Amino acid sequence: MLSDRRQRVLAALIEEDVARAIPVGSRTLTERYELGVSPATVRNELSMLEGEGYISQPHTSAGRIPTDFGYRTFVDNLIESGAIAEDSATQQAVEQLRQSAKELDDLLEQTSTQLAQLTECLTIVAPHALRHPRRLGMSSLMRQPEFAYTESLLPVMQVLEDETVLLQILDATAEAGGTPRVRIGSENEAEELSGVSLVASRFGHGESEGIVAVIGPTRMDYSKVLQAVRIASKTLSEE
Repeated sequence: MLSDRRQRVLAALIEEDVARAIPVGSRTLTERYELGVSPATVRNELSMLEGEGYISQPHTSAGRIPTDFGYRTFVDNLIESGAIAEDSATQQAVEQLRQSAKELDDLLEQTSTQLAQLTECLTIVAPHALRHPRRLGMSSLMRQPEFAYTESLLPVMQVLEDETVLLQILDATAEAGGTPRVRIGSENEAEELSGVSLVASRFGHGESEGIVAVIGPTRMDYSKVLQAVRIASKTLSEE
């Protein structure tokens, strides 16, 4: 269990990592975040976080980056704190989507498009009746620094191109209603997805059931993605 101060340092490091995609140093955290402690204390906290497996140092002279365990702790804290709870903005987004869509197909398309735009990640909407994933926006992943080179994205592409495998993964990941399920990096059962995170949720019931999911780098903005998937699931469930 992390202390409040150590949680703040970890959260600041993750926020910086999400924004810039480069290792984060203690000076950066001290200058850009009001942590309420001295630079020496920040350095000590980073050392402790590294020793406990929450962050790692890619190179001796580099800053630190979160590990999958660090991201998991951060995500669990987000969920437990209620930071992704629905608010008036969420309700408004749901209503706007539902009112602008004339038919179910239109709603599915608009939902997946807005989800991709909001999260800047690959989005999947797979209605049960069709069992055919929509909006495999691979270009969204290719714009991320982690996947600038095709070879780093190749394993992910191989999984996504096999719809049977992809749907099995989504079925095993997604839960009905409530908070979306998150699989981070090495938590994914498919080894090919060990370099990405998957956020998924079910929507609807019976024949109208389906899965909505977002796949992105482990460095994704989890708060934004969790809220977006939740909005999409709620929108499609109410149709």
